[in-house]
Amino acid sequence: MVLPFIFVFHWGGQLLTAQALPEKAPKIRTSSAYSRVQNFDLSFMAASLGSIDLDLGITEESKYFLLMIAVDKYNFWKPLNNAVKDARDVRKILMEKYGFKPENIYELLNEEVTTENLEAQFQALKEKGSNIDNLLIYYSGHGYYDPSFDLGYWVPSNGKTNSGATASYIPNTKVRDFIRELDFQHIFLIADACFSGALFADDSRGFEEAESLKSRWGLSSGNIEVVSDGKKGENSPFAKFLLQYLEENSTKDYVDVRELSGYVSSSVSASTSQTPIFGYLSGVGSEGGRFLLRSSGQAEPSEEEKAKAKKK
Repeated sequence: MVLPFIFVFHWGGQLLTAQALPEKAPKIRTSSAYSRVQNFDLSFMAASLGSIDLDLGITEESKYFLLMIAVDKYNFWKPLNNAVKDARDVRKILMEKYGFKPENIYELLNEEVTTENLEAQFQALKEKGSNIDNLLIYYSGHGYYDPSFDLGYWVPSNGKTNSGATASYIPNTKVRDFIRELDFQHIFLIADACFSGALFADDSRGFEEAESLKSRWGLSSGNIEVVSDGKKGENSPFAKFLLQYLEENSTKDYVDVRELSGYVSSSVSASTSQTPIFGYLSGVGSEGGRFLLRSSGQAEPSEEEKAKAKKK
């Protein structure tokens, strides 16, 4: 195939048919504290969430923003099956069960996903978000990895496949630069995309987080590897388990993204050959905070929806 500020990425598993993998073996990151390769114990998650009556720092004034970025149709790369469907399904459940409002949702789909448009969306979010708000970014599309520079990329709709094509891609370093300049209290990036493990930090910090501190978390559908896009008309394996967790949560008022990520990571790795990664995003100013999703039932309808309801 790429919460409170959440990015989701979906990088197509059909990468090999669009462009051959580099001859040099990719660098596999193993130092992240949250990587499956360290056989982490998820039992700490339930325990850490047992006393959620602490001062979370979340107020009614805190807003949840969503940036959706998804590409099925490419000018030069092979099309994907479910990137846009996955993104729309995630948006739907976040609006229905987690209080995300239409006026705080930004999206780029298919031909809209260009370097220029992505930069414009981040600029809009920089002007909107404050230090009490949260952002979730979801990316779903092709990804590419250059082992000679240890650098991952998102592939926009107009990304090339010829020699020097990486100049037309969006490097992970650029995405991190965008995130670093945002003022949101919490940002959560979800990437369902090939080689998305390149986004993460190479440290192994522990879990002594507080919600009052800033956080910059990420969850990817795989490490430095190709991941599955799923059968056409369905969801990718990664999106399937992400949606399942968000849909079936009915007991918690707040969802810690560590618990969500642990469930998705263990479920995907148990049913596929993918190795999902979750942890701090590298070099974007995380202070060790906790990102919590607020389960609030059906979101308040937009003004447009209210107007339509009156006409009926």
